Amino acid sequence: MRKWKDIGYAAGLAVVFLVGLFAGETAQAGEIRWVASEMMPPRWAIWQPNQVMMDDEDLKGGLTFILENPTKEEHAFAVRGMFEMTAEKSTEALAPGEEAGMVYHLKPIRVSVPPGETKRIIVSTAQFEGARVSGPGLLFRVWCPLHKDWHLGGHIYFVGSR
Repeated sequence: MRKWKDIGYAAGLAVVFLVGLFAGETAQAGEIRWVASEMMPPRWAIWQPNQVMMDDEDLKGGLTFILENPTKEEHAFAVRGMFEMTAEKSTEALAPGEEAGMVYHLKPIRVSVPPGETKRIIVSTAQFEGARVSGPGLLFRVWCPLHKDWHLGGHIYFVGSR
């Protein structure tokens, strides 16, 4: 009798996993779409998806976060340990004998998204290139710094190359 009960628990767990795997929105590799959603009680919000798993394949060709805020309040998106990359054309050579080119800047990810707007940010992948991760991988916390008391956070897991 115990054996059938264990099989029932395992089957139930598999169904829950598969529903979670195929439910909700998906994004292209290298592009992750985050949507601010308000919940009950009022003023509580969450960036969805609230759990993202990435590996080396997701980083090929760069990594872009698309941040959508369809709510009536401004929300911010922050990720501890990850960096937004911006580029600008340099007017001067950076070293003697070189031509002017692109200058890249890194800053911690913290982006405000006004109500009804969408923003795209380029995420630096330099810290992940060639990373061999052992154990459970790298964990990054996602949250809204404007409403930290009313905003449920999430996580990004990077499992690296195995």
